Amino acid sequence: MSTDEKINILMVDDQPAKLLSYEVMLGGLGENLIKATSAKEALEILLKTDVAVVLMDVSMPELDGFQLAAMIRQHPRFQRTAIIFVSAVHLTDLDQLKGYEHGAVDYISVPVVAELLRAKVRVFADLHRKTRQLETLNRELEQRVLERTEELARKAELLLQLNMELIGKNQELDAIVHTAPDIIFSRKADGSRDYISDRFYDFTGASPNSANGSGWLDYVHPDDRDKAMAEWMRCIESGANYEVEYRLRAKEGGYRWFRARALPIRDNGTIVKWYGTCSDIHDSKLLEQSIRDSAAELEKMVDRRTDELRRLSIRLMTMQDQERRRLARDLHDGLGQELAVAKMVLDKIILQKNSDPPSDAWKQASSIVDRAIQQVRTMSHLLHPPLLDEVGLLSALSWYVEGLSKRSGIDTSLEVQPSEFPRLPSDVETAVFRIVQEALTNVFRHSEAKRVWITLSQNNDKIVVAVRDDGKGIGKRIAELQPDSVGVGIGGMKQRAKEFGGELRLTNVHPGTLVELVIPCSALLRESSALLTS
Repeated sequence: MSTDEKINILMVDDQPAKLLSYEVMLGGLGENLIKATSAKEALEILLKTDVAVVLMDVSMPELDGFQLAAMIRQHPRFQRTAIIFVSAVHLTDLDQLKGYEHGAVDYISVPVVAELLRAKVRVFADLHRKTRQLETLNRELEQRVLERTEELARKAELLLQLNMELIGKNQELDAIVHTAPDIIFSRKADGSRDYISDRFYDFTGASPNSANGSGWLDYVHPDDRDKAMAEWMRCIESGANYEVEYRLRAKEGGYRWFRARALPIRDNGTIVKWYGTCSDIHDSKLLEQSIRDSAAELEKMVDRRTDELRRLSIRLMTMQDQERRRLARDLHDGLGQELAVAKMVLDKIILQKNSDPPSDAWKQASSIVDRAIQQVRTMSHLLHPPLLDEVGLLSALSWYVEGLSKRSGIDTSLEVQPSEFPRLPSDVETAVFRIVQEALTNVFRHSEAKRVWITLSQNNDKIVVAVRDDGKGIGKRIAELQPDSVGVGIGGMKQRAKEFGGELRLTNVHPGTLVELVIPCSALLRESSALLTS
């Protein structure tokens, strides 16, 4: 109970006027005042409420004050509740003695002095409050003592358990040291060995304790001895972890590879001890060498297969371009010519019937043939534009960009630097055209772009082709050219770039995507030399 918490004061009298006067007198205490007009009502309140002081009249019907006080004192909860009697009738010393015998702490006669009544009630109220605070503190103290006792008991039990575990760990450590396949050693702060396990003596056949100090160096291969000691001195000076490989002489006379490792133990930053192991790695050394030899051979085999696959890929793309040329030529020279003849025949029929206006059917047939001729011409040019062979890359790209803008409605621009862009080897121009064609096709199908910028530039050492759009961009894995994320089209673009030692890059530029093709000029020189040779 805090000092600000109000306590309950019960006032019992069968006359409401007296209860009102008591309420006025005690109102200045700032406590909870509870009124009861009968002993029965008072008992009900006491059973439900924690009451600090009971102020009651002696003369009441049914049960008088003495009887009520006796009943209150019989309950264990109210043994210490302060009871104050107020009486205007029972004023003798015997009456007061009877009140005290029934558990009263004070006996006040009428007329009641308000200041005196407030003072007495305040004393018992404060006493009740302090008693409750003391009980609370005692309970908290008992709880803390109990918790502390339990904590000490747990710590004692834990300490005992740790001691038992420590004994077990020491026994396990002894067993490990004596049965471990590795050599276990310790060194002083200056690096000299002061302990080495029996495994060393079993392997080398040395006499017991002969390896302490620097005696172990006698069994290290002469070619490894200086390196091992130099590394030790370096670690002693720097405090770094020690690790070195050297060969140890076996008792049969042969040598085996071992790896020694050691860690420093520090006390307030100063090295006081070194602990380490020496592991037999001879078999793994031989295996590593075998793996290196196999890896080198495998790498050569992979290089050969990669070169074969590259040549096969180049051949397939070359055959694909040749087949495109053939299909374009067949469409143009075969089906295109047949349609042209059909068109001339229809026009001739229409002219022969000049006397009568041509029917709508004849006009429709002529229009259909016109569209068919245009579609054949477009398909032929898309498969392999004749401008690419006849005039060069720049004219073919200009024709293709213009046609794409008309067909798709995408605003497409082509910028060339320098303006007098030179002719490139035929295979290079075909590869560049196909890459730009595939990039623009992807823009049209997937990007939802409104504009596309194409840049073709050449500087001293490379040719750069860039296709940028303002569309929705591409996924991260596609931009990284992850094999499981790119399709056949992007895969073909990447392979065409590699064919000439170039690089294909995809980048999100927010908004849109940037496709860059970079071909070194050295690759163009090689291609030109190959063409001259062929």
